[in-house]
Formats: sequence, structure tokens, C-alpha cells
Amino acid sequence: MKILLITMEYPPDKGGVGNYYYNLVKNLDNHQVEVFKASGKSFYKFFWPKWLKLYFEIKKIVKKNRPDIIWVGQILPVGTVAYLIKKKFKIPYFVSTHGMDIMLPQKSLKKEKLMKKILAEAKFITSNSQFTKNELIKLNIDDNKVEVVYPGCHISNNPKSINHNQIELIKEKLNLKDKKVLLTVGRLVERKGQDMVIKAMPRLLESFPNLIYLIIGSGPIEKNLKSISQKLKIEDNVKIIKSVSDEELPTYYQLADVFVMSSRDIDGDVEGFGMVYLEAISFGLPVVAGNSGGVPEVVIDNQTGLLVVPDNVLDLSQKIFELFSDQKKGNQLASNGQKMIKEKFNWEIQAEKLNNKLS
Repeated sequence: MKILLITMEYPPDKGGVGNYYYNLVKNLDNHQVEVFKASGKSFYKFFWPKWLKLYFEIKKIVKKNRPDIIWVGQILPVGTVAYLIKKKFKIPYFVSTHGMDIMLPQKSLKKEKLMKKILAEAKFITSNSQFTKNELIKLNIDDNKVEVVYPGCHISNNPKSINHNQIELIKEKLNLKDKKVLLTVGRLVERKGQDMVIKAMPRLLESFPNLIYLIIGSGPIEKNLKSISQKLKIEDNVKIIKSVSDEELPTYYQLADVFVMSSRDIDGDVEGFGMVYLEAISFGLPVVAGNSGGVPEVVIDNQTGLLVVPDNVLDLSQKIFELFSDQKKGNQLASNGQKMIKEKFNWEIQAEKLNNKLS
């Protein structure tokens, strides 16, 4: 089957959604997938609707290559283009959803109506979690039309990739020797909850004065995070590393002691799943996660990690304290999580679900 994937996110760009598509494409059997990555050049700057330029580009590809089905990477605006292509060329499409992409359009009656029309016309829909599927069902989408295709682990622990010299170099560079390291990997945006961890730090430093909170990521709230650290007079204990490649990231997981990301729902801006939790668990890290969105499907409380009330600093500090204090429990949680990854969050297993829907 010839599949045309249209997506606004795909490697080499960073991000969980792009890696999700890349790994599914890599593991699809017996299908020929052409990937069209829509960039800023695919949209008009001053003409409305801006997505009309993308429609003309896809129309040319469809005429030339005649795909059997179109894979929609983003409901809006890509889904609008696929909807029109279906009407003109009778080429079906399916839509992959991730949580926030179906939550945010509901703030606008016009966008919500368009989204529902696109979903109704889709041959089938995939969701990245049961949480996202439940949100689709709330939109009156038939349960049988939605297949949960979980992400796998994009960056996983490979003993052969451990570079002890590199670990020591980074420790020396960031002054992490003989320190306890608390790690977050993710965009610096409000829903990731890095601010809550910083607010929990003063209480944690009372018990662990050598604790360093290492944040990997960049984004719009960087200044705010630095401001909070300065006000709490803990700027020496909070380090933000803005640019880390996928090749370098395993080193940071390997030097950390506990992973934390207190994800929360910010008016529909929610973590549909959270691939970084899988990554951290694969490296044997005990995990503390915000109880929101699709996160509890990978971080099962007291089984594969600890869940917290996302905006409760006391709860957050207590759970982090628990993992630093009880290494045996942390190791057991991580071991349980690693077993779960092998049995469930595996790219081959998840791609087979998509294969079956396409058959």
C-alpha cells in the first residue's frame, strides 16, 4: 500500500510527535510510505486561508504518485487538506491524534466543528494513549473507529552506548561530581511543571544539600524559571541546558539519580502521553510524574513510578524525597517499568496495530 504521511513534525526536528511518526514508519511492514514534512514555506504568509498553499502542494503530489491513503499527522491544519483531497480525488485518509491537538481546537466553535468533520470523514483514527481515545469518544467518535497506538521508547538504554569518559566530562563541566542529580527533559513550557520542581527544591535541599536540579530543554518560560530560582536563592542548584542532541541525551540520563516531570493540564494544554518517562525508565531511573493526561498509563503509581498532584509542591517534594531516601524502592519501580516497556511500549508491537488497521 502506498501511504502519504503529511506532518508538520518529523526528524531531524526535535520532538516526541516527529519521533513517533519516524519510528512507526520505520517499523511498518509491506507498505511504501512517502513523508511530506510541511514547513513554513507550505503556508501563505499574507493570504487566507494560509493552509491553501499546502493543499496545492499535496494536490500535485497526489496527481503524480496517487497514494492509496493519506496519513494525517495533525488534525488542523493538515486534516483540512486531506478532507478536501478526499472530496476531489476519492483518496481516503486516517488521522493520528496526540491529546493537545484535539483539546485546544475545542476552545473555538469554528475549529471544533471543522475538527469533528475531519474526524468523521476519516477511515480510522489512532490515538497515542487511552486518555486521548477517551477524549475522542467525548466528541461522539465511535469507540471501534479509534485504535490506541502507543509510542515506543525513542532513546533507550544500550549498554554499548555508555561512555563513562563522557559522563565524567559532563560532571566536571557542570560541577556534578559527588552531587545527587534530579533530572527533567522537556520543553520549557508551563504544562511540563519545571517551575513546581524548582519550588520544591528548598525543602529537598534541607535533607540533600548536595542536590542539583538539571533541566534539559528550551522554551518560552526559561526566564521565569531562572527568576524563581533567584528569588528562592537556589540558582546554583538549578542548571538549565538548552541544547542537547539525541546522541548526547543518554549521557544525561546515565548521570542522573531521579527523573521528575510534574506535567499538568493548563486549560487543555495537556500531556497526551509523555515519551520522556519511557526514556527515563529505560535507563533505570526512578520516576516522579504529574498525574494528568495520559501520563498514568506509563507511570503507574507505586508500580512503575510515583504520581503526584501536579500543583502540590509538598506532595512533589515528599515523593522526590522518598525516591532519594529509598534506593531499593526506586530500583524496583524502574525494574517494573523496564519490563513493561519490553512487553507493551515497543515500536514493533505498536506498529503492528497500525499494520492491522491498514490491511
